[in-house]
Amino acid sequence: MKKATDEQMERYNASKSLHATHDKELLATRSQKVNYHYEPNTTKPSQTTARICVPNQQNSLLSDVCCQEIDAIAPSEAETKPSSEHNIIRPPARNKKLTIGILTVSDRAAANAYESGDLSGPMVESTIRRMIDSFNTSFKDQDLTVNDFVKGIVPDEKAQIEETLLCWSGKTLKREDSSVCNLIFTTGGTGFSPRDITPEATVSILDRECRGLMSWASIELTSKQPLATLSRAAAGVCGKTIIINLPGNPAGAAQVAELLFPILLHAIED
Repeated sequence: MKKATDEQMERYNASKSLHATHDKELLATRSQKVNYHYEPNTTKPSQTTARICVPNQQNSLLSDVCCQEIDAIAPSEAETKPSSEHNIIRPPARNKKLTIGILTVSDRAAANAYESGDLSGPMVESTIRRMIDSFNTSFKDQDLTVNDFVKGIVPDEKAQIEETLLCWSGKTLKREDSSVCNLIFTTGGTGFSPRDITPEATVSILDRECRGLMSWASIELTSKQPLATLSRAAAGVCGKTIIINLPGNPAGAAQVAELLFPILLHAIED
């Protein structure tokens, strides 16, 4: 790219009074802040690590064209290569013991129609366990533990979904263990099939819905998988329990859980 000519620069300087001013703090994107990346440890598959990513100034909302020479802002070859790393929010600095519910919603899984059994629920559990191990290893100012994973499978029946969510959130305690889940993940029933009614069942028992959480997750994941926009997943609070709908696909459920879990830890802290 060529540099501006003297005539062009003269015109530019003469029109500076008309230029917009930038509020750099307001327009700063998260890429200018410290990001935490969740990476599998290839040497030990059972463990993961989180590391700090140096802020990338090239991804700002601010235009640098008026502040630098054009040649100086051309991205390098390394910067143009797509990153396979997944941005993860830094969890809050605190010690916390969690009770997490994982509810698989599926007619076929409830009927034991899968030869392999339910895969999405165990996938979510293993993802959460790996992330907790990673956070505890990477950040010395916290100690996260899971007292219990409450697990269940129900068919795509609105009444059964509602009953289970209300029970696990402490609204109707029918379990021998009276502990209330801090967080509940449901998997399945978020699509467009007539039997996909998990979001409707979830919203019906929520005290407060959190639409922004799932909208953000959809935006984040759509860059890798455009079909993520087809999810009708809901999220919100029932009593003191946060409930999140995940897709039924095991890989998709793990991706959404991985993305949202660190943010949800901040919500649990509140």
